[in-house]
Amino acid sequence: MAKHKKEKDNTFKQLRYALKQVWDADRLLLPFTLFKNSIEQIFYVFFFVYLTKYIFNCIERNIEYSKLFWFLIFACLGHVCVHFICGWYETYRKIKMPEVYRHIFHRVMDISDTLELSDYESPEFYDRYARALDRCAEQAIDLSIQTGVYIGNVGATIMSLVIVVMVDPVLLIFMIVPMVVSLYYGNKNGKCNYDREKAITRDKRTADYVKRVYYEKKYASEIRLFDINSIMLDKQERAVERMGEVSLKYRMKSAFYSFLMKGSYSVLAGIAAYFYVAFRIKHGEVSDISSYVAMITAMAFSTDQLKHAVENRIYLSNESRLFKNLEEFLETDRKPKEKKPDVGEIKSIELQNVSFTYPGAKTSSIHDVSFTWNKGEKLAIVGYNGAGKTTMIKLIMGLYPVTEGKILVNGTDINEIDGDAYRKRFGTVFQDLQVFAMPLVENVLMRRPNGQEDYAAAEKALTDAQFDCSHPGLTKGLDTIVSREFDESGFIPSGGQAQKIAIARVFAQQPDMVILDEPSSALDPLAEYNMYNNMMRLSEGRGVVFISHRLSSARMADKIYMMKEGSVVEHGTHEALMESKGHYHEMFMLQAENYQDSLPEEMLKGAEAFYE
Repeated sequence: MAKHKKEKDNTFKQLRYALKQVWDADRLLLPFTLFKNSIEQIFYVFFFVYLTKYIFNCIERNIEYSKLFWFLIFACLGHVCVHFICGWYETYRKIKMPEVYRHIFHRVMDISDTLELSDYESPEFYDRYARALDRCAEQAIDLSIQTGVYIGNVGATIMSLVIVVMVDPVLLIFMIVPMVVSLYYGNKNGKCNYDREKAITRDKRTADYVKRVYYEKKYASEIRLFDINSIMLDKQERAVERMGEVSLKYRMKSAFYSFLMKGSYSVLAGIAAYFYVAFRIKHGEVSDISSYVAMITAMAFSTDQLKHAVENRIYLSNESRLFKNLEEFLETDRKPKEKKPDVGEIKSIELQNVSFTYPGAKTSSIHDVSFTWNKGEKLAIVGYNGAGKTTMIKLIMGLYPVTEGKILVNGTDINEIDGDAYRKRFGTVFQDLQVFAMPLVENVLMRRPNGQEDYAAAEKALTDAQFDCSHPGLTKGLDTIVSREFDESGFIPSGGQAQKIAIARVFAQQPDMVILDEPSSALDPLAEYNMYNNMMRLSEGRGVVFISHRLSSARMADKIYMMKEGSVVEHGTHEALMESKGHYHEMFMLQAENYQDSLPEEMLKGAEAFYE
């Protein structure tokens, strides 16, 4: 009993939360939805039940036709008004639906912006995220609509029952018993459906991932170059097969519960009730036969209303459980963000014995790293792939919380400052950079341009990044969309051009500190050299860290930190590290030989500038 009460309270709480989302999006849509759907159902009781009984009574008692005529006119006018309200509502709902979508998705995106990157390392997090986003806006609207319908169903059922009781109280038995049976097995059916949705989340995400691989451009080359179709299709087939197996188990239960629910209506509220009415008319002492004849129609309508009331109650319970996924994502364990002081201009960043381990990993990715980065200082962090260079930069930017040690910004612990304001003072280019399907000028400024000054600033930033602004593919200049996904005249950048666009963002931003994480991996050596020269010249007075496993540009740095397996194994100037004959010297000389062997003769002279 206590468990049932708790489930009922949770259902009401989740339903209230869903309706609140609609209310917050538009203050008229929710009451209009509830009014329209409830008044519609209640009016139909009057029109199809009471009006039927009234007509039969008028005929049986020879009541004056004019009285019946005007009553019918009144009923028909009411019917027209209800239809007018329904039409107005449908128009209003379609106009306001985008606002509900916008409100809910903005809330989800706002929460997503506050998540730690470590959250994305967890499959359980992705499962919760997928469940939160799955039909959340549609569910909110559907729940508000069905709540109104449910209120109308309940009101209509009560009115029908009153009319039925006025004729014969025994008829209640044929309605109440199936109602109790339906509610009991309906709740079981709702829980069964919720458990099924939860159980298939991971496999559903897997199937969606395979579908995404086949329609996103970034996977297109590998799919055509390598025989991974069998792998992807096998992955999808196994996911679909597991979903089928899990769904079958739950759907068998669901089918059994549905059979009991609908069977109780068919047998008791349908067949048995009609036999009882026929028996009363034939053998009972019935003075008002017309009322019993009308009750055949009334019972059918009342039973239908009762059935819909129970089904909607089950629907609300089930969908509220599903909507709980969004509530948990938006509200659970999300304390108001503590207001922390803005650190202001970044003058120094100090790492003190910093270590970091990814969630779920057995070994740490960063081990006991210490160094100081001052504004105006150029640092190079070098090492082979997998050395932990990118992870360390994400720690510096506060994208991950350190596992051990601390990071001080201007002498203050990074956990004690406003992280958003702090990160806005960085200009960054990551190795997994992204360009977006929006105009080139917006890709550089990362906001809408405001006048010609912004266009000029974006063009200068692109030029400084060695991007050719007169490229024939830019059919609309800086307003050309960087993608052809939504615009056939869009510009598709090469890997090197995409990196130059990302580098131009740094030039346009004018940050305190600059971080370049493998920004030149798609550039040829001469373009790389020129890019770094421009970056150093334009970043004068700012702190710069560039990360690379190619050492050609490391000579430009004031200090070089050589990383291996998550630790800083050497540090110093280029000259000092070359003299020490350690890891850096070995890596540098190997790369110098490779450049000399692989470059065409006309480029050797320029490339030699790296090593002189």
